Amino acid sequence: MRLGVGSTVLRPAQLPADIPDFTGRKELIAELAERLTTSPAHALTVVAVSGAGGIGKTTLALHVAHAVRAAFPDGQLFASLRGAGATPVRPEDVLADFLRALGLSAREIPSGVHERTARLRSVLSGRRVLILLDDATDSRQLAPLMPGAATCAVLVTSRSWLGDLPGAHQEGLGLFRRGEALELLARVAGAERVAAQPAEAVKLVESCGLLPLAVRIVAARLAARPGMSVEVLAKRLVDERRRLAELKIGRDAVESCFALGYEPLDSDHARAFRLLALMDGPDLSVAAAAAVLDVRQAEAENLCESLVDLSLLESRGPGRYRYHDLVRLYARGLAERVDPAKERAAALDRLLDHYLAGIRGVCRVSLPGFVHQAGHQGPELPFADAPAARAWVREEQANVSAAVEQAGRSGTRVLSEEVPLLAEVTGITEIDDRLILGAVLHALGLGALRVRGVDEAISLLSAALAVAEAQDSPRLAASAHGLLAMALGDAGFVTEARAHVTRGLRLAHEIGDTQGIGVNHLGAAAAAFRSGDMEETIDSLLKSAQAYREGGLPLRAAWASHRLMDAYRAMGRPEEAVKVGEEALPLYQSMNDPLLTGRILSRLGQAWTDLGDPERALQCWQEADAILGPYDMAEGRAVRRRLGIS
Repeated sequence: MRLGVGSTVLRPAQLPADIPDFTGRKELIAELAERLTTSPAHALTVVAVSGAGGIGKTTLALHVAHAVRAAFPDGQLFASLRGAGATPVRPEDVLADFLRALGLSAREIPSGVHERTARLRSVLSGRRVLILLDDATDSRQLAPLMPGAATCAVLVTSRSWLGDLPGAHQEGLGLFRRGEALELLARVAGAERVAAQPAEAVKLVESCGLLPLAVRIVAARLAARPGMSVEVLAKRLVDERRRLAELKIGRDAVESCFALGYEPLDSDHARAFRLLALMDGPDLSVAAAAAVLDVRQAEAENLCESLVDLSLLESRGPGRYRYHDLVRLYARGLAERVDPAKERAAALDRLLDHYLAGIRGVCRVSLPGFVHQAGHQGPELPFADAPAARAWVREEQANVSAAVEQAGRSGTRVLSEEVPLLAEVTGITEIDDRLILGAVLHALGLGALRVRGVDEAISLLSAALAVAEAQDSPRLAASAHGLLAMALGDAGFVTEARAHVTRGLRLAHEIGDTQGIGVNHLGAAAAAFRSGDMEETIDSLLKSAQAYREGGLPLRAAWASHRLMDAYRAMGRPEEAVKVGEEALPLYQSMNDPLLTGRILSRLGQAWTDLGDPERALQCWQEADAILGPYDMAEGRAVRRRLGIS
């Protein structure tokens, strides 16, 4: 085909070589190959693969392109657009290269970008050509490079999500699965070496965060050092401070790959990228990000979403974000070099203040009596009701733990003074730094238990118990055992609950801890009630009340009351249930605990119904309805049903 004097259309074959040890991604390769080779008759096929630096986009795209090249007999064009760098390639320069590759002479190539685009489309009309555009900046860079022929196909890679690229099928590339990472390690470093130390091989690829580039680098390092064992290299990567320095060989380096994504950021996004990485928790919400950055939530969300679009941050779901482990290490290293220590400390202080406000808000909903006794404690996150507080605990438990531990290591905050109810809840008057985390988890666990968040309570209290045992605090451990037994008993895990009661009572008796004795008898009662043994239930509840009274805690003796009422009613003894409820009601009111007050009123209504006194029952339920709404959805709904309120 002649284009002009001295010009002939050529059949370009510009694809760089495929990688012989390409590993994994089999399902995705098959899907992309099918999309590229089964294009609709009326429209151009465009496939865009996006993902973080080092995720393997270019390697995958080249592998797919080679797999389908036979379907494009008129040639394959390739361009590296350098979108992740500071100076992306101009579309007009790529167009000139493509036109030359297709046989045009210099004088036949127009000068303007629009004219070059039109000429490319003319040359490719009716031809089957595959175009691979690697490392694109955005759709503006790509638009002039799109051919017009439906017979062609375009495969694009980019760190950014190209959602505005017309007609493109978008594919986000994720990390390796563990098996894929181990397979690559074995293919490059040697299957026998990996098979000889399988556990160490797993540690090695997990230290790489299953990032393909990092796995390939450690595999290449092992291959270049036949005398180095997998275990030795795995141990060198354990130290986070030197991990990124270890992840390089020759010109390949994980840190350099990340730098390409960071360097083009403006100052606000760069600051956000650095400071958000300082937190130790597994993820962060928009509200937490706003606290760290000291900006409004809307601005924090915009910054985080932009970082997600650039594959520097990951989205866990609406309004929640996290870093890949290696990206976090890179960002922290930047923060240590760029941001003054004072600013880094202030960011972490603001994050801790955010979580402390959440703890106070949860306690306001679930532990109103303790909050009242401890007095004003500072700012609180406002939760509309118990379910909202439970949801916050479920989402933020690990982050709260991480923030408290981080603050404990810094030694700059006395958290027991900032959350004074910790002493009230745990019964430990002097809570030192080593027990702060356990005390916080214990308080949140008790709060979750009181608002029927049994799953959250089991998780929190198990973590509190682990801290107590690690720090050798029998008092905190005894209390955690008892509360955990209550949660497990309520959930139907009777055997496990009784095992905790046995251990908790032994600890409490050894140190003469009457509060620990009291709470473990409550745990025993929960297990007995669930197993249907009402006599044992009542006996355990009476022992709990006695222990609290002997310990000088007469108000806490009333904690057994609503469970005692349930047991008496289950045995057909409503008169005794009424007596217990009427004795407990003023005690709960004096404790300023509307949650327990509402529950006693609800049970009094049931007991009066059993006794055939609907007027008294109605009065109790009306009073309970006015109280329980914000605190307990299940019991509140039950009361409203009894009142005939939908």
